[in-house]
Amino acid sequence: MANALAGLADATGPRGAAAPGPAAMAEHVLAGGSPLDFTERPDWFSYSTLDTFARCPRQYAMRYLCRLPAEQPRPAADFGSAAHWAFQAFTRERRDRVARGEPAPDRADLGRFFEAAWKSSSLVADPYSESWLARAEPMLDAFWAAESAVSAETMDEEVRFRLTLELEPESSVAVSGYIDRIDRLPSGAVELIDYKTGRGGSPEAAGSSLQLSIYALGCRDALGLGRPGRVTLDFVEAGVRSSAEPTEEELDSVREGLAARAAEIRGSDYSPTPGDRACGWCDYRAMCLAAVPEATT
Repeated sequence: MANALAGLADATGPRGAAAPGPAAMAEHVLAGGSPLDFTERPDWFSYSTLDTFARCPRQYAMRYLCRLPAEQPRPAADFGSAAHWAFQAFTRERRDRVARGEPAPDRADLGRFFEAAWKSSSLVADPYSESWLARAEPMLDAFWAAESAVSAETMDEEVRFRLTLELEPESSVAVSGYIDRIDRLPSGAVELIDYKTGRGGSPEAAGSSLQLSIYALGCRDALGLGRPGRVTLDFVEAGVRSSAEPTEEELDSVREGLAARAAEIRGSDYSPTPGDRACGWCDYRAMCLAAVPEATT
């Protein structure tokens, strides 16, 4: 399979044919075909797809066009998902209780929300589950302290948007995403918040975040909430919040840039760009002869 996939960019098969199942796909590739023989040019994008393409076009093609299964679970991603679910459950419960005239949820409630998310995740069976649980406690404490220090009016959580971009007079693509949280600021404008788990976090990160820029554009042009007054990356574990205030001109520029990126991806030959960053975290490195040796060990 590695030899066949090494020639991925040179495939010239009948694009758009009905995609086979995984076993038939493997047989097709082993016979010298390419997974891209059964794909259409993409008409949907998200921050994750754009980030993956920037890291390695071939990795993007394998994951999002060929939809090849990942090789291994990602405990860090599962930990982040459990944290996100707990935070969202907490702010949703707070909004509902306040609306009913009841006391807001407390730190114990937050812990129970995380426990429920934890039990339904793969982390329960992870060999390092105790370490993940120990890491969760200070994170929950930090989130609770931050929420207790301000009285935010959270409007909604996990808000999906779908933004249409015109590429040509008769060609368009969609950019979609999920905004972790939308708060109402005292000015009446909204604040978009994206939670980040992990040890890092820079106070300047929001100003250069493509992800937040896409969310801000979706807020203005797809959700009808207007230009957000503030966008924030909440590095919960690090106790750092990074915020920026996007302008109309910046969002217009983001929209133009997204259209250009979409056109680039649609016209790509999906050649690999091997390197430590691209290959070290790639689920498909065992299939790709272009993978750097250091990342395959």
